[in-house]
Amino acid sequence: METERTDIRKLEPAACEQLRRTVIHMHKRGHTQTAIAQKLGLRRPTVTGWIVQANAGRGVKEAQRGRPLGEGRKLTPAQEERIRKDIVDNTPDPLKLRFALWSAQAVRALIKAYFGIDLTVRSVRNYLKRWGFTPQRPLKRAFEQKPEAVQKWLAEEYPAIAARAKAEGAEICWGDETAVSSVEHYPRGYAPKGKTPVLVLSQAKRERINLISAITNQGTMRFMMYRDTLTAEVLIKFFDRLSREADRKVFLVLDNLRVHHSRKVREWLADKLDKIELFFLPSDSPELNPDEYLNADLKARMSAAEPVRDAAHLKRKVLSHLRSIQKQPARIRSYFKADRIKYAA
Repeated sequence: METERTDIRKLEPAACEQLRRTVIHMHKRGHTQTAIAQKLGLRRPTVTGWIVQANAGRGVKEAQRGRPLGEGRKLTPAQEERIRKDIVDNTPDPLKLRFALWSAQAVRALIKAYFGIDLTVRSVRNYLKRWGFTPQRPLKRAFEQKPEAVQKWLAEEYPAIAARAKAEGAEICWGDETAVSSVEHYPRGYAPKGKTPVLVLSQAKRERINLISAITNQGTMRFMMYRDTLTAEVLIKFFDRLSREADRKVFLVLDNLRVHHSRKVREWLADKLDKIELFFLPSDSPELNPDEYLNADLKARMSAAEPVRDAAHLKRKVLSHLRSIQKQPARIRSYFKADRIKYAA
């Protein structure tokens, strides 16, 4: 009866070395290789190989399995250490790289600049993970809201608005205001785990542009940029444009900023109820507003490349990204697929 085969790949190194010793001992006592293989449940070529290695003076110690450490990597240990040190000690700016923080793309550019090695982004991320670097971003500040108000909005108030819009042939728009700064909204940058990267930029170079926008679940978007603070006059200007560009009455859903309820705004709206009507989300509930996803999308695009240094560059960049998003109705509709926004789809 043939002995069951032993899979030496599954053996611990110590067990495999002991099995080698047994093979060599049996061979020295006159057992044939075939008999040894049958007795120990090994393949004949395995027995032959071990005996040849022993006769060559290579002993019975099990060789280290797997690829040697570092094999298959394009960077040498010295090159890896150079890159690691620069990531820890510097931001990309002093190294003449057009990035704000250490993204995988920035590290890839650094490697190519130093060593002429063009790695894929995936390979760079593997290196960063191996070095113990993680992409980090500050946590958002928690906010308070009234759960009962949110529940009432979802169960009663918004369904009533949607029913009215359908009955009156109105278009529901979701509006919001945001600001884009030249020294804010940068992407996560790689840094050693537990050590959040710090981006230092001169406040004297800080530029800012404000934006008010409105989107629909059909994928349309309208926006207006402005420099000054949000006033009743700015709001009225946007409301007027929005109502004139729409081919039907607009139901505009906003958050509860004080300026939205100002006397000037209310007086202007009183004469335009056939064109536009306002509705308000529960307080402190930005996660219920689809337009927040437009803001997040814009800021993610803004942070993907080099930092903005002057007002003209900032305006061009914001306008370019907004027009690009505006031409992608499917992208805008995708905002309404978020779990907290599906109610408005």
